[in-house]
Amino acid sequence: MFNKKFLITSFCCFFLVSANAKELSLEELIDIALNNNTNIQITKNQKDVSEQKLRQAKALYLPQVTSVANTGEYDIKQNGIKEDGTVNSVTLSANQLIYDFGKTTSAIKASSYNVEASSNDVTSTVQEIVLAVKKAYFEILNKYQQIIVAKEAVKLDELQLSQAEEYFKAGIRTQIDITNAQLQLSNSNLKLIQAQYDLKRAKTNLISILGKNISEDLSVQVDKGNINSLAKNATLNYQDTNNLIGIALKNRAEIKKYDSLINANKQNLKNATYQYLPTIDVSASYNEQDSDDITSLDSNQTAVLLNLKWDIFTGFSRDANRKIALSNLSSSYKQKEQQELAIIEAVTNAHLNTKQSFETIKISLLSLDLATRNLDLAQQRYKAGLNDLLELNDAKLEYTQAKSNLVNTYYAHLVNSANLEYSLGIIK
Repeated sequence: MFNKKFLITSFCCFFLVSANAKELSLEELIDIALNNNTNIQITKNQKDVSEQKLRQAKALYLPQVTSVANTGEYDIKQNGIKEDGTVNSVTLSANQLIYDFGKTTSAIKASSYNVEASSNDVTSTVQEIVLAVKKAYFEILNKYQQIIVAKEAVKLDELQLSQAEEYFKAGIRTQIDITNAQLQLSNSNLKLIQAQYDLKRAKTNLISILGKNISEDLSVQVDKGNINSLAKNATLNYQDTNNLIGIALKNRAEIKKYDSLINANKQNLKNATYQYLPTIDVSASYNEQDSDDITSLDSNQTAVLLNLKWDIFTGFSRDANRKIALSNLSSSYKQKEQQELAIIEAVTNAHLNTKQSFETIKISLLSLDLATRNLDLAQQRYKAGLNDLLELNDAKLEYTQAKSNLVNTYYAHLVNSANLEYSLGIIK
């Protein structure tokens, strides 16, 4: 176990040290987050607390051993005789539960179910972090592609400025074409700067999720293909909503958590009911008292007792505890019901969003194809003197927007697919 933990820690540290020296894959980023994200650490600590409470509950089945030693000065007057001196005593006692009519058993079972609930909390948090890493990663890929689009727009405007200057020298175009081309190039450079800083912000968001202070120079593996090829290979894996809802209700850790809490509260209710019954235990004690000055206090005593304790009246505290247990059990059922409704809504919306983004990709591909052809025609018309620069600028703007929209749509589809996997409880 120690070697396994050491290897995992070393593996994580290696990634943290070399994060700036290599491009990290999505899987590597997820590994870093799972080992360092503070939310995961918090839920694991809460699970540890639940496990220790289970140990406390089980301890009631074990004997309770106590030792006491004391020394003191005594001054005794009896029948006109006064005695004083030092008295030393030692007491050793033990108590063992014999039978408490289910109180301890129900407490142990309740604690055990609480450990299960805590484990499902950890699973739920892990899945949330995996989703957050995927979203942040896809956002970075989006920004990389947007920079490519922005750079292409700059090149188009640089080419247009060069053409306008040549046409002006030839007397074909006027100075306004040059000025307009310079303005378009300036605007494109501005958008490129914005895209570059958007990428920096996206990286900062990912770093905060990873839970470790990594430089903003963090490098991730980016998609090598162009956006057209990537979008054409987009897939839609899930179809029937009802089947998806069934998968989610079976797999989601939140449902399992509330099942465990319901069972725990059932045991708490039993425990509250059993408080009306007696407790039987056996106790044993040994006491030795010694004094060199007061011989009458010298003693050696051993006792073994069978005890029956039955609380007759406790100020209605048992009634209150039972009502609290009933309310907690009822709340657990309602919370599970509300969670099921939330999951059904999340699955339905995630499925619809995935289908919508998949269909939007097809339209975006068509729009980009039309915008590309329109730009080509506008450039040819401009060269032939059949249109002005305004028409060409409109065509370039429509082309750039179509390509940017395709980038957004494609990565939105990846995010929607990740959301659907999360809502189904199968994200990893």
